[in-house]
Amino acid sequence: MNKKLTQSSVALGDYIRVIRLEKGYSQSQMANILEISQNAYCLLENGQTKFHLDRIIQISTVFELSPQEFLDGYFNESNR
Repeated sequence: MNKKLTQSSVALGDYIRVIRLEKGYSQSQMANILEISQNAYCLLENGQTKFHLDRIIQISTVFELSPQEFLDGYFNESNR
């Protein structure tokens, strides 16, 4: 069961990485905006840190998406 959670975290991290690159943000810029270290941000993208709702809301706001749009995009992408 933990393996499934890890795979989901990695998939969400991959999705965030794609959007981040499309928006032209570096990992360092994202970390600064989220007020975390670059290493902590890297761990999020690599699926080594679990996502909490607060963090998803913060990230979706940075990407100028509502949390619903952000999650809809993630679930639509992961179903392909």
